[in-house]
Amino acid sequence: MTYLELRDISAVFSGFRAVNHVNLKIDEGELRVLIGPNGAGKTTIMDMITGKTKPSEGHIYLNGKNITGAAPYKISEVYKIGRKFQGPNIFANMTVFENVEVALRGYSSLIKTFTYRRTAENIAKIEEILKQINLYEYRDMISSSLSHGQRQWLEMGMVLAQDPKIILLDEPTSGMTADETYKTGEMIKTVMKGKTILVIEHDIDFVKQIANKVTVLNHGEILAEGTYEEITSNPKVISVYLKTDDELNPKEPSTEEKIVEEMKNKLAKTVMSKKEA
Repeated sequence: MTYLELRDISAVFSGFRAVNHVNLKIDEGELRVLIGPNGAGKTTIMDMITGKTKPSEGHIYLNGKNITGAAPYKISEVYKIGRKFQGPNIFANMTVFENVEVALRGYSSLIKTFTYRRTAENIAKIEEILKQINLYEYRDMISSSLSHGQRQWLEMGMVLAQDPKIILLDEPTSGMTADETYKTGEMIKTVMKGKTILVIEHDIDFVKQIANKVTVLNHGEILAEGTYEEITSNPKVISVYLKTDDELNPKEPSTEEKIVEEMKNKLAKTVMSKKEA
């Protein structure tokens, strides 16, 4: 059943179409990965879903309800859509525990801020989240002392503390080591299981690890959609996204390389001539 739908959505900035008539349907409980070259419109789509950017055209539906252009606080509080940004957005001078606590209590109104109490139930919930994101033993540490990957995990924990129905993750493995990247993938598949998730990612191995379905964007439009295997064997996707830098920008051979190649060709012709003789 379709839970999140983008219907003919566009984003135009000073005449430039960052997103151009995109139609996207994501089922409840699905984990969808959005890939594409830089500037393809991936983050702009997340901005429109969360209310940060108002669509120029089209509509966004959540479980059949039109939420197009709703205020960001309403998207978060009422429609329960949580987002992790590309760079870790945490409170650097607070402890790891306090960061998750702030997210748990919410900060959209003064009433919530002043009526919050650190109950045994809240403490237990925070500690459970910290265990899920591998940060329980760092709970009393000032968050600025964490590694980059751990900060990324902390922000994911802050998103979880808000108990969202939909989770948007913008390059969650950016700047991580290979080991941290793998752990992040397992974390998403286990801790966030059952949630509706949209992930933007560039690491194709990570995409393979987590994806149920992949959507490829290029120049603000959907280029292809399908399983990981279907996408990685799609000629159009390979052409615009999966080629290496050397394949996309072949180097001009040096003068020395040209001379060597010319000598090889002459030698080959000489050998062929002797054989014919």
